[in-house]
Amino acid sequence: MAQEQIWTELVRQAQKGRKEDMNKLAREAEGRLCAYIYRVTLNYDLVQDISQEVLLQMVKSLNHLKSVESFWPWLYRIAQSKIQEHYRAKYKKSPAYGSAFYKEFLSQRAKYHQEDGLSQLLQKELSKKVVVAMKQIKQQYRAVLSLRCFEQLSYSEIAVAMECSKVRARVLFYRAKQALKRQMTHQGLKKGLLLMCLGLFGRLTAPARAATVTVSASSVKVGVMTAVIATAGTKLGIATVTAAAVGLATMGGISVLSEPPLPKRSDVKSINYTTQLRDTSQGPTSSLSKGAYEQWFSCPDGIDGPLFMRMQRWDAQQTNKLCSWLENGEGNYYYYCTDNKVYINNYRVFWSSLRVRRLPTDTAEFTNYLSEIEGDLSGVEYTRDSQTGLLRNALDDRFVEARNFRTDYNYNTLNERLFEYDWSEDIAVIDERDRMHKRGWTYFRINGKTNNQTISATGQIPFVYNASKKHPAWLRLKIGNELEIIDCNNGACLRRVDGTVIAAYPAGTFFKGLLRPWMGMHTIDIIRRDAARRRVAFKTRPARNEKDVIIIVYYEDERVNTELVYGIDLENDIIEDIRFETRNRIIGSLVFSYLQDIEQAGNEFIEPVIPESPEVPIRNGPGILWLVDLAQGNLGK
Repeated sequence: MAQEQIWTELVRQAQKGRKEDMNKLAREAEGRLCAYIYRVTLNYDLVQDISQEVLLQMVKSLNHLKSVESFWPWLYRIAQSKIQEHYRAKYKKSPAYGSAFYKEFLSQRAKYHQEDGLSQLLQKELSKKVVVAMKQIKQQYRAVLSLRCFEQLSYSEIAVAMECSKVRARVLFYRAKQALKRQMTHQGLKKGLLLMCLGLFGRLTAPARAATVTVSASSVKVGVMTAVIATAGTKLGIATVTAAAVGLATMGGISVLSEPPLPKRSDVKSINYTTQLRDTSQGPTSSLSKGAYEQWFSCPDGIDGPLFMRMQRWDAQQTNKLCSWLENGEGNYYYYCTDNKVYINNYRVFWSSLRVRRLPTDTAEFTNYLSEIEGDLSGVEYTRDSQTGLLRNALDDRFVEARNFRTDYNYNTLNERLFEYDWSEDIAVIDERDRMHKRGWTYFRINGKTNNQTISATGQIPFVYNASKKHPAWLRLKIGNELEIIDCNNGACLRRVDGTVIAAYPAGTFFKGLLRPWMGMHTIDIIRRDAARRRVAFKTRPARNEKDVIIIVYYEDERVNTELVYGIDLENDIIEDIRFETRNRIIGSLVFSYLQDIEQAGNEFIEPVIPESPEVPIRNGPGILWLVDLAQGNLGK
C-alpha cells in the first residue's frame, strides 16, 4: 500500500472514534508536524507547545474533516494558524545578526535533532549563511517554501493550508523564492545555488532519523504567468508584462492574462491588503505615521454591516513590525511597541489627516464623490474589477523608500480567529475607557430646539458589536407636542403623539447622520460617509481646542440652504452637539448627553416597540437628510 493510502486509511479509522487509531495518528503525524513548525519559526522553544496545540485541535476537529485525502493540508492550516497566533502574541520580526543568531540556532538544533553526525556539517560557513538567509525572510515565505519543497504539497493543497486561492499560493511561493535569493546574495551566495541551499536547510531542520531531504527542480517552478502576476507593478514586472503581452496575449482568442474572478460585493466576508501611508499634517492627533500598513477587515453581518479591523504597522520595507491595532466585537485595542503595552480606548482609528476612511468595497460612484470633496491621492493609480466593481490593486509611486508599491486587495481569505485578542499575557494592558465604554453600551439624551419647537429624546447606544446583541440601538425623539420618531430593532416610524403612524421605515433609519460606533468606524467617518451616500457636501476641520473636530454638512435645495454643524469628541467617539444653520443664522441645535452610570435610570429608558401596521407601507429611508427636514420643520409634511 502506498504511503498516502496508509495515511488516508489511518485518518479514516481515527474518524470512527477508535482511541488507539487516534493516538497512532497523533504519534505518526507529530514528526512531520514538528519539522514544519521548526522550519517556519526557527525557534525550538515553540515547537513542542505549538505542536501539542495543533494535535489537540486535530483530535477535537477531525470529524469535521470532510475529505480524508486533504488531511495534511488541513493539519498544516491548523499549524499555520497556531504559528501566527504565537507570532502576534510574543514575537516580532527582527533582523538576524549572523553569528549571534546562528549560535542560537546551533544550540536549538542540538536539542531538536539529537544527532551528533551533523556536528561537522553545522560548523561549515555555508550552513550558517543558509540559515541566516532563511531567518531574514518573512515567516509566511518560510511556510510556503516548507510546504512546497519539504512537504511536497501541490499548489491546491498549499492554498488550503495557507487559506488563500491557488493563484495566490503560486504567487506567494514565487515571491518567497525571490526573497530567499536576495538574502542569499546578501550572504555572498549565488542565486544559482537555490536548490542546494533549500536542500541543505531541509536537512538541517529535518526530524531525527528522517530520510535524506532532496528538493527537486520541478518543485520550485511556478510558470511564466505566475512570475508576471507576482512582479506586476515593479520595473521587472512591467518589462515582463510587456514581453508576455506581445507573445502570450491571446491563445485561440482567449486571454491568457485574465485575472481570477472576484466575489460579488454582497458575498464579501473579509478583506486584506497593505498600503503605504505617511501623514505629515498637523491634525487633532497624530494617530498614524509613515510606514506600510497591513489591514484586515471582517464583516460578520455582511459588507454593509459592522466591521472588525486589524491593522499592523511595518516600516516602509516591511521588515520590522511596529505598532498594531485591533477593533473587534469587544473593544478597541492599540499595541504601542515603544513601551510594549496594549491600550484599550474609547475611540476607533481615524486618519489624523482627517480624510474619510474608504474601503476597497466602496462603489466607484461613492469613491468618486469623496474624491470630489477631498481630492484624489496624486501618485496612486487604482484598478477596479469590471465585473464586481471591487478594487483589485493599486500602484503607489509617492514614496522614495517604497517606489512602485503595489497593493493587492484580497477578498474572503481570512480566518475569523485573526480578530481575537491575542497579545501575550506578560504585556501590560492599560484600560483608558470610561465607565460607559467599559460597559459596552449606555443610555443617552438629546435636548434642543428648532423652528420654535422643543426637541427631546432618549435612547440606547451600543459602543461595540457584541453589546449590540443584548443592548441594541433605539431612539425615541419628540418634536414639539405633535410628532414623535421611533427607531428600534423591529423598525422605525414617524407618528403623531396619539400613536397614528404617518410613515414607516426600516430599522436604523433615524440613526443615519448620528453616531453608530458598533458599526466599526469612528463617528467622524460614519457621519461623512452618510453624507456622501446622499451626495451631500461636507467639510472637516479641527475644533478650537485642537482635540475635537467640527464637521459641516452642506445641503442645498431650491428653497433654502441648510448646514448641519457637528461637534465631535474624538477621544470618546461621540457627538456632542449638532447646530442647524441657514444663511449664516442659527435656527436650532441638539445637545447630546450620555449616562456614565445607569443604576438610577428611570422609565424614560424603556425600549419602545413599534406595533405592526400592515396598512402603512415601508418607505426607503431618507438617510442623513432626515436631520435637514428636522431643521427645516418639514418632517411629517
